[in-house]
Amino acid sequence: MNPSTYARVAPPVDQPTPTLWCGEGRGSEESALDTETAVRLNCIVGRIFEAAADWSQLVRGLSAYGFSLQFEGSRLVLFNDQTGHGLCTCASLGHSFRALLARLGKPAVLADSGRLIPRPAR
Repeated sequence: MNPSTYARVAPPVDQPTPTLWCGEGRGSEESALDTETAVRLNCIVGRIFEAAADWSQLVRGLSAYGFSLQFEGSRLVLFNDQTGHGLCTCASLGHSFRALLARLGKPAVLADSGRLIPRPAR
């Protein structure tokens, strides 16, 4: 994965500097962050997952906070757009792909990257 393919997200204006989430230590077989980091992360993204009515809303909501979703094999992973690192699986945050699929339907995925994108307008 080439980190230069990810957009750099500027820090919010007139707000505290955000946490720079990093998953450099996460191996390909690991699915979760340490407990404290996972709780902090879920405080930010948990409400976005819960409030999303469709995949486009979920992808856009996460993007507003500098995150994206991408498949690594069969696992749906939350990525930090600023670093380009996969942080954890969505299932480790309590939002399994199976549950999201049942609630939101089929996602739109960029074929060459596995990255989820908002559904194109028809």
